[in-house]
Order: sequence, then C-alpha cells, then structure tokens
Amino acid sequence: MINLVVNFLIFSFLIFWLIYTVGFVFVARGKTKLKDEDLLALSLSIGVVIFVIATIILGFFNLRNLIIPLILCLDIAAIYKFRIRLLSPWKIFIKDKLLFLLIFMGILMQGFINFPSGFLYKEGLLFWSSQGHDGLWHVSLMEEITKNFPPQNPIFSGEQLYNYHYLVDILMGEFYRNFQFLSALDLYFRFFPVVFSIMIGISVFAFVSRWQENKKIGYLALLFTYFTGSFGYIVTFAKNRNFFGGETVFWAAQINTILGNPPHAIAISLLVTFLLSFYFYLKERNIFWFLLSAVLAMMLSGFKVSAGIVLLSGLGAAAISEIIFSKRWHTLLLCVFLGLTNVITIKTVTRGAEGFLMFLPWWFIRTMVVVKLDWIDLEHRRQHYLAQGTWHAYLRVFQLESEAFLIFLFGNLGMRIVGFLEIGKKIILGKLSEFKNPLEVLLLVTMLTGFLIPLFFVQKGIIYNNIQFMQYFLLIFGFYGAISTYKLLLFIKNRYLQVLVIIFLIFLSIPTVIGNLVEFYSRPPLAKISLGELQALEYLKQNSNPFDKVLAAPFNKYLNSKYKLQPWPIYAWYSTPYIPAIAGRWTYLSAEEQALITGYPMEARLEKLKKFFEQSDFVQNRQFLKEENIAYLYINRDELEKPLDMGENNLKPFFENNEVMIFKVRK
Repeated sequence: MINLVVNFLIFSFLIFWLIYTVGFVFVARGKTKLKDEDLLALSLSIGVVIFVIATIILGFFNLRNLIIPLILCLDIAAIYKFRIRLLSPWKIFIKDKLLFLLIFMGILMQGFINFPSGFLYKEGLLFWSSQGHDGLWHVSLMEEITKNFPPQNPIFSGEQLYNYHYLVDILMGEFYRNFQFLSALDLYFRFFPVVFSIMIGISVFAFVSRWQENKKIGYLALLFTYFTGSFGYIVTFAKNRNFFGGETVFWAAQINTILGNPPHAIAISLLVTFLLSFYFYLKERNIFWFLLSAVLAMMLSGFKVSAGIVLLSGLGAAAISEIIFSKRWHTLLLCVFLGLTNVITIKTVTRGAEGFLMFLPWWFIRTMVVVKLDWIDLEHRRQHYLAQGTWHAYLRVFQLESEAFLIFLFGNLGMRIVGFLEIGKKIILGKLSEFKNPLEVLLLVTMLTGFLIPLFFVQKGIIYNNIQFMQYFLLIFGFYGAISTYKLLLFIKNRYLQVLVIIFLIFLSIPTVIGNLVEFYSRPPLAKISLGELQALEYLKQNSNPFDKVLAAPFNKYLNSKYKLQPWPIYAWYSTPYIPAIAGRWTYLSAEEQALITGYPMEARLEKLKKFFEQSDFVQNRQFLKEENIAYLYINRDELEKPLDMGENNLKPFFENNEVMIFKVRK
C-alpha cells in the first residue's frame, strides 16, 4: 500500500507537468480574467487534448520518443514565464473547503467502482462487476499502444484496431509507455480515474458557476452530478425491501458509475469544458475563445462518438438560432469546422460507423416494462388494445404508452426532476425568449438529443449500449435541477427549512449511488487471475517477442460449472482480453464479444479455433499455425477437453505449472 501511495504521488507530479502545465500555457495566453476553477478546468482539458494530438502526430512519423523532451521544453518556458502562477489555481482547494469536500467525496463515490479491481490480493488479481472484461480491454489497449501506433487489435491479431473510439487509451497508453515503472493496472483502475473524476467535477463547477454567475448553484450542480441516482430504489424496496440498489432498473446507468467507462468519462469532462469555453466566446466574441473551443471539441468523437453527436446537434441548433436572431455566422463556422474534424476522426478509427444505429423506437421502454420492472400485465393490456383496433382502444394504448414513457423519464432522472421547474419557466413563462440565447439552445438541444436517440434507436452488436446517450441528458438536466433547487431555497428563506430541503434532496438522491457500491462489494468478486496464471503470463511477457501471436482456447461458457464459488478463474467467467492485458501479447482471438461489437469477422476465426482444439486433423492444425503465424499456445489445464499432441501439432514445451501450459510452435 505504501508503494501504491508513492506511485500515485509520482503520477500526480507527472500529470501536473505533462497535462496541466501544457494546457495552462495555452489557456493563460488569453486576456480574459479567469477564476481558479476556470483555469483548472480549461488547463486540464486542453492539456489532455494536446497530449493526445501530439502523440498521434509523432506516432504517424515514428517519433513518439520526442514527446517528453518537447513537453519538458514547454514546461521550462512555462516556469520561466509564469512561475508561481502555475500553482496558484490549485489554492482554490485550500480556500474553498466546500468545493474540496464535494470533489473529494465525488472522487471516492465514482472511483470505488474501479479502485479495488485489478489489485494484487493473496488469491491473485480480483475483478468485480464487468471490470474483468471492460477494464482489461482498456489495459490491453494500453499495452498495445506501448508497441504500435496506429494500434493493432490485441484480441484479433493481424488487424488494425477500428470501430472503437480509443483516444483515451492513447492518453493512458502513451503515459504508460513513457513511465513503465508505473503499473498499467494501477494507471487504469486507480490513478487515471482520480484525474477523470476531478476533471468532471471542476469543469461542472466552473461552467455552472459562470453560466449562472453563482457559486452556490455550482455546488448544487456537483451534488446532482456526483451524488444523484435514479428512482430505482423505489422498485427494489417494493420488491424485496432493499433501499440501496436498482440504479439501472429504468435502463440508464448514472454518472456516479461513469469511471467504469473511461471514454465516456473523459468525453463528459471535455464536453462541459467546451461549454465553459463557448460561454466565454459568446461573451467576448474574440478569436482566442473561438480557437480554444475548436481545439477542445475537434476530436471529441474520437474520445466518445456519442459525445460528438450530441454536441454537434446542440451547436448546430445554436448556430441556427444566432443566424435567425443575431445575423451572426461565426457559430455556424465553428460547427462546420467541428463537424469536419469529428467526421475525419471517426472515419480514421472506424469502418462503416454510419451503420451502427438501428431504428427501433421504444425498445428501451418496452424492455424496461417487461424485463426490468416485470410488469407483464401492462404489456398484455397494450397488445390487447392494439389487437382490438378501435378508436377507443387506441386511446387506451396511448394512455399505457404515456405511463411507460413517464416512468422511463422520471425513473431515470431521479431527483433531477426538480429541473422541470426551471426548464418550464424558461420555455413557458419566458415566452421562448431563451431560444434567442445560443448557449441556452446549445444546452437544451444537446440534452434533448441525448434523450431522443435511445428513445428511437438501438446499437448493433450489443443492443443496449445506446443507452449511454442518456448520461448527457442526465448531466445537463442536473444543471437545471441545481438552478431550481437554489431558487426553491431562496423562496423558503428559513435557514432550518433550507437545511431540511437539502437533507431531503440528498436522502432521495443517493440510495442507488450507495446501492452501486453495496451491490458491487456485498458479493465476492466475479473473476480472478490466480497467482499461477500471473506467473505464466509474466514468463510469457519476459521471454517472448512483443509482436508474437498467442493462440488460446475458445471460451467455454459451461466451464464455470466446475467451480462452486466465485471468484471463478477468469477464463471460465467470460471471454476476456486478459492475455493481451497482462502478458502484452496479441491473441489470435479472445474477448469474443468485444470483437463482435467492433465488427470483426469473429465467427470465421472461432470456427478455426474449435477445429484446432478438436485434435482431429493434425495436418490442418500444423498448416493453420503456420499460416496464421502463431508463436505460442497458452492453455489452462481445465480448458482442455482433449490432450494436445505436441509432436503432431509441431509444438514444444515452453512453460508449465500446476495451472497453465504454454507451448512454443516449432519453426
């Protein structure tokens, strides 16, 4: 643990000089008087984008070793020019104790989804929830980026990585490449989550405080961002008297779990920082803020496709508003530029990305009613009235659909529903005057896009992945919830009643947030990489070529029946990229679901794998190993249904312990 703390302090020192200082150099060139929170939010986000852009450019020219020297030169210039000003924004966490407390608690609340996984316990590496798959997928990409740029697909050897937004993995992977004394597991599961959580918190506070010109609303926005979940606990309490749980009863994951999805976490922080920069642009109308806004969002889709879609929708609407009401064209120019750069980014990292959405209206609402809520009666009644086909029957269908829709909407929003007070006031009492304000239009349309897309579309591959769009809706709706709450507190006036309102708000907001941690850690971890496997993987990493290909057995979903209690061995739990993640070697095929999601021809390879392990045609087996340039076979003893014939398969022993056998293919 002491070693972990020391490494985190070293990591923090490096982040300060490689990310924050780089961003500060650019942000501080403006003439706008910025507050500490503005400087922190903008510097961290700009620093991340510049670091990733520099890695990409130098990577294409095979000059990545220059990135640290170049940044050090920039740091020296920054020290000479700014001196103590580099440190001064951080004093806000000393002066503003409430802000420090909220962000610190937010880091813990978000971070404990990640922190315990991938840590070395006495049984080996343990993984809770989906971290043994999702987390190790990102760790495998980090390992890949240390070797190659552009990256190859570590789970599908011989193919370039595509159909995945991997810019956040470039950030983490390039950092790991330069500082390999830091564990990739620590970087992913413990260190970078702290950075991403800080970026989300400080950007939300900075933007909302500036937008509303009120820090108290900024504090409330942090409550709605970090500590507000769905109303799922109402359902779980009604079913089994469990008050702490039910986050995804209405489908949408809440923002408190977002660190389990690093592309989404960094995209949210960049999107909110863009809002802050765009606010300054609208206020001052100068080229500096125009360019800074452009840099912040120019590759947003490469961090998360959904973030680029919702932001460009909102910005396009804001541009139209400006043209109609102010006869200004600059926001349209910014929108066109960002549209082009994001399309180029997507085309670079994808193949056929335009077809990833399927039009399937109401899918999430239908499945919420039937699968999540187990409300079969409502669905039966809907189908009954549809079958009748009368005018009165269609009215009843409309009633039932409206009920389901409102449950979906309010259930996912949780206590953010108070935001309807402010939104209603702006739209109805304001007589639509807010549509003349480009920033308000940007917020409302961005938010609405995040809601409407999952209402009408699902995603190919893993159909429910599209629900992630909802998190942008929940985030921005929380901003309006903060405004409504503040105005309600002003209306009450009595200080004790105000405190009671805040306590009541927190009490009704936090059950599913706490419930996530209860659900995660009240049960044993799901998967483990045992000490024996770690020994084998480390031997493979240290005694093979970084570009060697490894053949592993196909995932057997029935293998877990051999084990009574969890955690199960990771190869029996799920098809995961644990070999590329821990050993840093390509696999012919692993993490089959991930390969399917990203559009690789997984079935053909899976069929070849199965034929190889049938051990029925050794001539074909030897030809297969040669044609696919396989260097090693990595097999857990429990995975073998038939013994491997080393001689007939042209193999020789490479490593063996009581759990794992590794064979080398003879040349």
